Amino acid sequence: MLLETTIQTEFQDSGRKWSCEAVSVIIIKMAIDKFIETIKALRDPLSGCPWNREQTHSSLKRYLLEELYECLEAIDLVEEISNDKTANDHSKGTGVPLDASNSELILKEELGDVLLQVVLHSQIAEERGAFTFNDVVEYVNEKMIRRHPHVFKDAKAKNANEVDTHWEKIKKAEKSHRKSIFEGIPKELPALARAWLISKKAVRESFEWDEESKLWEQLQSEIIELQEIVLNKESLNDTERAEAELELSDILFTAVNVARWFKIDPEDALRKTNNKFTERFDLMMEIVKAHGADSLKDFSPEELEAFWKEAKHKQNERWKTLLSNVQVQD
Repeated sequence: MLLETTIQTEFQDSGRKWSCEAVSVIIIKMAIDKFIETIKALRDPLSGCPWNREQTHSSLKRYLLEELYECLEAIDLVEEISNDKTANDHSKGTGVPLDASNSELILKEELGDVLLQVVLHSQIAEERGAFTFNDVVEYVNEKMIRRHPHVFKDAKAKNANEVDTHWEKIKKAEKSHRKSIFEGIPKELPALARAWLISKKAVRESFEWDEESKLWEQLQSEIIELQEIVLNKESLNDTERAEAELELSDILFTAVNVARWFKIDPEDALRKTNNKFTERFDLMMEIVKAHGADSLKDFSPEELEAFWKEAKHKQNERWKTLLSNVQVQD
């Protein structure tokens, strides 16, 4: 805000007055340029940081992935806390209670870390004469304009489905060199996320169940086929294990199709269930400690079942509060 005021004042003093929008554009450009110069300094062959100078596209891959997942976690945290007016038990492992304001700060930090990776990769590319950060921005800006003709041209789109139709039609024309409809789906994606995209691609080619009941029949059929291999067997031989793996993968892929049918992102859904399980397990461990023990081994299966149900009840009560807050906000 201080920088914005200073710039506005300077232009007024010079006899010109710029709009707030124009000043904002200048500020954004200055901030980005400053950040790029910081990265260039870190990569400087003579005076830069030894660690940053050593990085390559390949060595940075794992950091990019880590930052993306940390950003997803921050987004989930913001959404959860924004729906929870009693969010005093959120600490993200720090022991410091989080509220809506500092959860947004966490998201801001994580988005910055993602941007850092983009600028780093762009700088590495610039050093070998491939492209610059500005090239990256110009390319994605042109693509967004090109693929939204309902905004920037005369095409019409009444809903999200029609937008998606425009996007895929234009994308297909741009990628006409591809031999398979599945080209462009990264093989490095988590398996559930990749299966979801593969399923969506197939459906766009009209490869789809004609009614919901057949989808459920397919899922039940895959489960039965797995049961026929593993049921009532203490162990599997190599052949049986390979067959079971194939049948289990068929179950998972069909489950992804169920998710797609109901417009549920399976990767996101499973991530949330993982979080739900770990939260409930931690609640159960608190109950165990309240009984003077540090290990689950000190209790019978029946006692552990009771602890699990108690933890589930506490968790459900918390989620009821969350849902009630959402309804109030709506």
